[in-house]
Amino acid sequence: MPRYFFHTRDGKRDLDDDGMELPDAGAARREAVRFGGSLLNDDPDMLSNDHGLRVEAVDEDGALCFAVIILAVDAKG
Repeated sequence: MPRYFFHTRDGKRDLDDDGMELPDAGAARREAVRFGGSLLNDDPDMLSNDHGLRVEAVDEDGALCFAVIILAVDAKG
């Protein structure tokens, strides 16, 4: 089974050194969405910076398969 890695960026970059074995890129996509949601569940204030949150799912060769990008936009009147 292929291994996928989930790197994050929120003003700083965190590399996933362990990864996760998943059946295919579709499963990696779902896991990237879940992982991003769990990060925000643990720390919703992480979107208060100007960088937002990016979760990248990459394959064993380091090729980007999918990215979740979450931004918060203040609607100032």
